[in-house]
Amino acid sequence: MSKIKLGFSALLTLILLSMFAALASAEGFTATPSNPAPGINVGTVDNDGNLNQHRTHGNFQNNTNSCGNCHSAHNGSNETLLKFQNSEPDMCLSCHDGTMGFYNVNTASGAGVFNSTHDSASMHDVGKGIQIGSAPGAYTNKSIGELECSSCHNPHGSVNDRLLSENVIGVNYSGLTKGTKSINLELTEDPAYADINNSSTMSGLKITTSVGPKGNTDKVNYSKFCSACHDDYLTSSGAPNHSNHYGHTTNSSSAGRNCASCHYAHGTDITTLKDTQGKTIADYKTIDGWSQEKAEAYMKDVSVNSKGVKSSSLKKYTNMAVCWTCHQSSHAIDTQQPDEKYLTDGVDRYGNPIKVFKGKSGIR
Repeated sequence: MSKIKLGFSALLTLILLSMFAALASAEGFTATPSNPAPGINVGTVDNDGNLNQHRTHGNFQNNTNSCGNCHSAHNGSNETLLKFQNSEPDMCLSCHDGTMGFYNVNTASGAGVFNSTHDSASMHDVGKGIQIGSAPGAYTNKSIGELECSSCHNPHGSVNDRLLSENVIGVNYSGLTKGTKSINLELTEDPAYADINNSSTMSGLKITTSVGPKGNTDKVNYSKFCSACHDDYLTSSGAPNHSNHYGHTTNSSSAGRNCASCHYAHGTDITTLKDTQGKTIADYKTIDGWSQEKAEAYMKDVSVNSKGVKSSSLKKYTNMAVCWTCHQSSHAIDTQQPDEKYLTDGVDRYGNPIKVFKGKSGIR
């Protein structure tokens, strides 16, 4: 794996000592380079004899101690020798709940958010006993396995910057050989971790943020990734599915349509939902001066699924604004247009010139 833009696969073990000083617990834990957080013990010298902390997920050093952070050779809690007594997501969240500094899945990111405490929330409910084969749009997918973090991610490493598995529930979704990056992500350095990104002793590590797949081919492969479980949702324009119903195109490389255009991978809630201008509740409060109550009432998703249950369905945009975000020409003549003072010139995801909300893409 390249040392450049390692992102998620470098994970917590490359955090500088200064970042963990604030994690000292009430019991008197003091962070050190080899023990940056409670229960995490890593080496500090790499294969080349340079001072570098060891990685937890993939690209392991020849003198790695990373295995011991998740596994116990003789006292595992299950057949895979995991140290944790509860579910796999509990193990992942022991670090990815924000305690380890970055890639906190409980806060909004390019992948969405795992958050059931806010209104209009829906998510991939990992660790809740949900059977993978019960996924919406599952037709050939008959998997009886439980939906877990590892259903999508490979904790032992991947060529993808976010540890996305190359083989999902036994389906080689990309059609590529193992070890080939099939989904490139649009990555930018995270300014919150400038100290790490500018460090000369971290082997080119870059802590990054992402808004999703980058090029058209990557976007189509992203849809193939999702369709490993939601197989009936991978469709071409004008092509019916097995039940002779039609769905929105998800596999068009010419237009760049893909699942990530409309949905978050992890989930959504009322704080992450946008309107067709790309504005969130926070935008309406800070820019327009709306009250929290007014902004939430405006952004609340009131859609219902086929069973009559309210569900935001992991959408990026509230209600059916997810449609109008792209189909701007579909509005009626008397439809109120976006306030020009908030707009600037831009292009949509297909390269067409449009007005976009200042400071926001609004069209991702």
